[in-house]
Parts: sequence; C-alpha cells; structure tokens
Amino acid sequence: MAAEKPQLKFNTMTYNERHFSQELNLQLSHKLDSLIVWQNHALDFQIKYLVAVNGQTQLTNCSAFIQLLAKTRFNLDAANNLLRLLYDDYRFKTSVNVIYRAIVDDIINSYYLFGTVALADPEQHALGNELTIFHKEFILSSIKGINSEREFEKYIDELNEVESSPDIDVEDEFKRANADLFTAAGAWKKNSEIRANTSPYFIDLFNQTDGNGKGFISEAKKLEFIKARGVVTHSNIAAMFKYLSQFQHFSPKSHELLNSHIEYDIVIYQRCLGELVMLLDQLFQVLELQDKAELQSEWKALAPLIFNSFNE
Repeated sequence: MAAEKPQLKFNTMTYNERHFSQELNLQLSHKLDSLIVWQNHALDFQIKYLVAVNGQTQLTNCSAFIQLLAKTRFNLDAANNLLRLLYDDYRFKTSVNVIYRAIVDDIINSYYLFGTVALADPEQHALGNELTIFHKEFILSSIKGINSEREFEKYIDELNEVESSPDIDVEDEFKRANADLFTAAGAWKKNSEIRANTSPYFIDLFNQTDGNGKGFISEAKKLEFIKARGVVTHSNIAAMFKYLSQFQHFSPKSHELLNSHIEYDIVIYQRCLGELVMLLDQLFQVLELQDKAELQSEWKALAPLIFNSFNE
C-alpha cells in the first residue's frame, strides 16, 4: 500500500493575529470601524461644501482654498479605502500615513494662506503674493524635473546609439510664460520683491529671509506664521506633520514604527479629521457658499458628533 502523501498546511492567520493579542486587535478594529464611519460623514459634508461654492463669486484669490479642499477631499477618500487594509495588517500604515501627511500639509497651507487674508483689502494683495511665491516654487521644481528627464533621455539615446534632439532652454520657456516672476534684468524675483505691496504687518509675522534668492517656504516657516496668527492648534498640526513625515522618509527606527500596532496612528488620524473639520468652519468666513447658513447649522450638528466619536 502506497504511503499517504503529507498534506501541506497553510498558515491562514493574518499578520495582526500572529503578532498581536486578540484583545488589542478587537480594540483597534472597533476604533477603525468608528473612524471610517465618521470620516465618511465628514466626506459627505465636505462634498456638499464643495458643491455649494459652484457658481459663487469669491473674494479675489480665495478660490485657492477651494482647490485645497478638493485635494483633501480626494486624499481623505483614498485614506478611508486604504484603512480597511489595516484590519489584517497594521504595516499598511506606511501607505496610509503618507496620505494623511499630504492632508496635514494642505491643512498647513490652508491656514498659512488664510492668515494672509485681509477683508479690508478687496484685491487681497498679501494672499495673492503668497500664491505667486507658491507658483514660483512649482515652476522651479518643474524646471529641475524637466532637465533631469532630459538628461535621462540623452542617456537612453546614447545606449541606443541614436542622435538626441536639440536642447531646449526650459527656464527661458518659463520666463516667457511667467514674466511677472522675473525682474527687468531677467533674474528670478526674490520673495521680498514679490511681497512689495504686502502689508508690513504680515511681513513682520512671516519672519522670512530671501536666502538663496529662490525663497522656498518650508513647512517650519509656515507653522511659525500660523502660530503667530493665533491658530491655537498649531502645535497639534506640527506634531501630526512630524510624526507622519517619519513614514515619508527612511531611518532604521522608522522601520520599527512600521512593524508596531496602530493605536497611536489612529489617534493621529482622528486629530487630522478634527483639524479638517475645524478648517471647514474657519473657511466659512472667507468663502461664499449657496445656502451658507444651512451648511453652518449642519456643521454645528455634525462637528460635536465627530469629536465625541474619538472617545468611543
């Protein structure tokens, strides 16, 4: 009689079941359930908020806040879908946290720009100047990216022994399309030059120097300005950004964070949701929305429920 072949046994336990207690997993699953439910409520409200700005005339340059809210709406929706992966494997937080970092970054940008709005200024010069600086940063980064792409194309052409197409002066192309970013001599305008008609009140609070002339505004400088403008949760926003950035960058210790459970990460997600909800309330001050009073009433009913859910 032939010997019976041994049957392969597959381990059907999830990563979380193998490495963490059942009690902890149940506790964190309950918190994830609650977070996903209330983030969906917040998303529904944010979508209604964005629909309500359609066709409304906004203060000069304040459409930037609508664009930032659109970014956070899609990122929050994506995060909500990825959160479901955490039920079986907490390590997927390495992807989830990068998305939440992007949301926090846009909360920082929103408060930074909100802090430059002067309702007495119909032209919103200070806000417009900061948006111009953001645009300059975008162009400088784009130029570097295009030049790097061109170098790689030449490398491929060399491998294939074909002649490369003639070089194009990318910076010159951008100069012609963005003349307001350059001096009469053709040099990039410094941030101080772009801010020539910004109120001295804001200039003092910015506490920024031109540095190398390109004037990239760091998150640290934005957070300093947010603090100076009196945003009381500035330290919470800074803490979230610093923690989530550990998953954007690498160090041996960040790998240890990856392998741990998500109790603190859920706290960060809750705080992020809370800050976004509070931002929506702040932006009622500067955005025109259809049926604004009705939306404000809805916010007043929804916000406490969301905040109370963090203690469930």
